[in-house]
Amino acid sequence: MSPRSPREISVLVPPDLAPLYPDDPSRIGPYLVLGRLGQGSTGTVYAAVDTASTSSGDRLVAVKLLRSPELESPDVYPALAQRLRNLSAVDSHRVVTPLAFDADANPPWLSMPYIAGQRLSHYVTKRGGLGVGKLIALATALAEGLSALHARGVAHGSLRPSEVLLESHGPHIMECAVAADSERLRGSGATWLGPERYRGGVATPAADVFAWGAVVAFAGTGRLPFGPGEPEEISQRVASGSFSLDGLPKGLRPVVGRALDPNPDRRPSLREVIGAVIAVWQTENTEAGEVPGTDSREEIGRILEREWHGVEPPPRVPEVIRLEGRMSNHRPTRTLFLAGAVTVAAVLIGGGVWGISQLTGGGTEAGPVADDISDVPEEDPAEEEEDPGTLVVRFDPAEQEESEAGEEERAWTYTPVTREDDIPRNQGIPSHEAWAEQWEEDGDPAEAVIRPDAEVKCAKFCAAAEHVFLDEDARGTWDLTGSDFVGYLSWGPVMIVEITFAEDQEGDGPREVVKVVELFSD
Repeated sequence: MSPRSPREISVLVPPDLAPLYPDDPSRIGPYLVLGRLGQGSTGTVYAAVDTASTSSGDRLVAVKLLRSPELESPDVYPALAQRLRNLSAVDSHRVVTPLAFDADANPPWLSMPYIAGQRLSHYVTKRGGLGVGKLIALATALAEGLSALHARGVAHGSLRPSEVLLESHGPHIMECAVAADSERLRGSGATWLGPERYRGGVATPAADVFAWGAVVAFAGTGRLPFGPGEPEEISQRVASGSFSLDGLPKGLRPVVGRALDPNPDRRPSLREVIGAVIAVWQTENTEAGEVPGTDSREEIGRILEREWHGVEPPPRVPEVIRLEGRMSNHRPTRTLFLAGAVTVAAVLIGGGVWGISQLTGGGTEAGPVADDISDVPEEDPAEEEEDPGTLVVRFDPAEQEESEAGEEERAWTYTPVTREDDIPRNQGIPSHEAWAEQWEEDGDPAEAVIRPDAEVKCAKFCAAAEHVFLDEDARGTWDLTGSDFVGYLSWGPVMIVEITFAEDQEGDGPREVVKVVELFSD
């Protein structure tokens, strides 16, 4: 085999890495950008290559471009730089901290270790409340991570299940770079905001303790501690201390209840929280006859970490990155590296397909395919019509009628919709209601049954709050099943999705859906 070109390096990348948008950067600081990892309210996170690293397993990093309303004034940049310096000094593997940053860049950016895992919000949505062991491990780790942040003068300010990443070594607290403004959090984050934050107060350690209690309550029960509803309704329950901890292990209820106290002065310190949670763990293990022979915090931490060994991310895919031309102007070419050879192929990324011409940097012009163009038969217009087995529809929870059938057997009402223009891009993330209003009805309402094993690709509605998971065609990329999906149809927002009907259906009942892809805009 010929030696690899010095302008090529091997990198292990996520198997479902979403492609870059046309206006995405090809380079951020010293990093070569490969694809999108996610987009949130404070910016976009990219997978990128640290070309200075000598190990293919360590070359991949996550680089975030910071764009948010909190950064619109130049007066905040000195404070941002100080916060990033403080974050860089945090000594805790429970917090995702910067490897490097540039607060003076336009826009500012920071790089972080790439960590493959699953957000707590998705994990609980799919599996329900955590078992006692995992819950205690989560509660302890989050409290230790927040304590490490506070020791460096950093209050998180917006801790939520969507900002906790789970992997085989435990949970990690993310999204620490910008303390989100409380006004912007009221809509989607009312459950996790203490009353003082909801009223416009700044992020404080006491507010983080409240968020800790709400996250632990959700993780242990699979339900929102203050119940569903409009933000104003939830905030009123928060202010009156009207929460439910039914289903949470009894030993944890006192400390979680204190953390959710409307009065920040009555909430426990994180030192108290950690002590109380570990005491519950020791009591649980004593009753089971499995209490360890040491009270060392490090030993207890190692034991609790074992709870996460089954949370394994998908293996990364080795790819060869060609460092061609002037890297600041040319997007790198990514070629799948299989069986020890470089193969130019169509690479499936995030549900989209990149063709050979994109991989090789070829132009858009095609060579001649016929001596006489008149010999090419005209396409039958009938063949260009959309497959009748696929429709774009609106699901509105307000239009669903009560049914005695279980969620997996019941029929769900949908309305066909269409739009005359293309899906808008790069205009900010709209609300679901505003997004739904952009579509016009294109037929009469009908009913369909969604198969439990239906393939579901989410974009926003069932993804992490403030995040969007899209491919280059504005189609969802976050994987769920039909069983997961139907839960959102009873209480979630209005959704615009493409549904595909089964071809093998028998009988005359409502049509069965085998695939759902949410359409959305960023």
